[in-house]
Amino acid sequence: MRRRSMPNNFQQLTEDLYSASYIVKYDIEYDTSVGNALCSLYSNCGSLNSAVKAFLRIREKNVISWTTVISSCGDNGDSGMGLSLFGEMLSEGVEPNEFTLTSVLSLCCVMQALSVGSQVHSLAINLGYELNLPVTNSIMYLYLKCGHVREAKKLFDGMEEVSLVTWNAMIVGHAQMMDLAEDGISAHHSGDEALNIFLRLHQSGLKLDLFTFSSILTVCSSLVTLQQGEQVHSQTIKTGFLSDVVVGTALVNMYNKCGSIKRAIKAFVEMSTRTLISWTSMITEFAQHGCSQQALQLFEDMRLVGFRPNKITFVGVLSACRHAGMVGEALAYFEMMKTEYKIKPVMDHFACLIDMFVRLGHLDEAFGIIKKMDFEPNEFIWSIMVAGCRSHGNLELGFYAAKQLLKLNPKNFETYVLLLNMYISVGRWQDVSRVRKLMKDEKIRKLKDWSWISIKEKVYLFNPDFQFRP
Repeated sequence: MRRRSMPNNFQQLTEDLYSASYIVKYDIEYDTSVGNALCSLYSNCGSLNSAVKAFLRIREKNVISWTTVISSCGDNGDSGMGLSLFGEMLSEGVEPNEFTLTSVLSLCCVMQALSVGSQVHSLAINLGYELNLPVTNSIMYLYLKCGHVREAKKLFDGMEEVSLVTWNAMIVGHAQMMDLAEDGISAHHSGDEALNIFLRLHQSGLKLDLFTFSSILTVCSSLVTLQQGEQVHSQTIKTGFLSDVVVGTALVNMYNKCGSIKRAIKAFVEMSTRTLISWTSMITEFAQHGCSQQALQLFEDMRLVGFRPNKITFVGVLSACRHAGMVGEALAYFEMMKTEYKIKPVMDHFACLIDMFVRLGHLDEAFGIIKKMDFEPNEFIWSIMVAGCRSHGNLELGFYAAKQLLKLNPKNFETYVLLLNMYISVGRWQDVSRVRKLMKDEKIRKLKDWSWISIKEKVYLFNPDFQFRP
């Protein structure tokens, strides 16, 4: 049974609910087809509890009944219940179809339940769905989501038919792996692979869609590869997708992340429709480039046209105030966020205020902000305080901040160095000896970071010893 979309107006919803009450009144909700329709209706209305009750009242449940209720669980945010119902379905001897399998695999993706997903993969093969494109796409995406690239690539390379959905899934999967990567090298490798897949897709002759372009632009943003992003930009113009709001927003983000603020402004101005994301991206970029007045003016323009800022928008606004040392404006916007927009401050908001006061040398005010926080400061905030206290000569506060930072990260080499230098500067040699012994006991050593450059569409990695690794 094809699931119906959410009723698009109140009249339609009223008619559907009236029909449902008629069904219950005349005791026909036990019929399989009627029960399936009721389950779908309640799910579309956001009532998973009623959907499950409608399913349980069906006397003769078929594969459509089970698939509908499992999909309902996914649509209403209870993936665990959906997988549990799938187990019951199998124990009842009901054989799943391709729609059941794709729904269950989608639940596995949400929960990153690789073990269950692998079993579903085996079941799909046994049931003859090994070459079924939607099922294979779902399995491949699950492997990517869980970081099992080799398994996903093996599936991808072995597919006789590759749809645009498949290509997009591979690109998005690698993009998400960039976010989950433990280090910069792994992240860049995943991003580089996403670009290679996009190149192969382009060469395949398939017509790209807005999902393709928005996904690959996101990859370019993460990789900070302006050249590749410009090439994608050209393709969006040729294919006519540049006018799409999703693609346009991704393009603005890409230019912002790559540091090309002039092109970002041009892309933003040329957007026929703007989203909160595109407004926030430009405000944040203005702030990062020190264009504080432009950032705040754009924020007011955004409010004027009716957009409601979110917590990320206010991070950009407070960042603009921080860079310009606009204390009064920062505190006013901070208060506006809490009172007018009912947004509870998060760590990033406090970090902007603290950094602003530290830059101005107002260390007591910075510590005052820390004391007012409803949660413990993170490493970033204590790092700001350590650096600020050292540069402004307030070493006692600096010692305290450094100790707090070491409690959070006892292996941080840079913090030990800062602490040593502060102790040395005031001649506290016993403390110097103590810190050095602690570093020796903790086996604290300087980490050699890796960097990368892009040459002719290929990423090269190198360390401080200048050993290049393509």
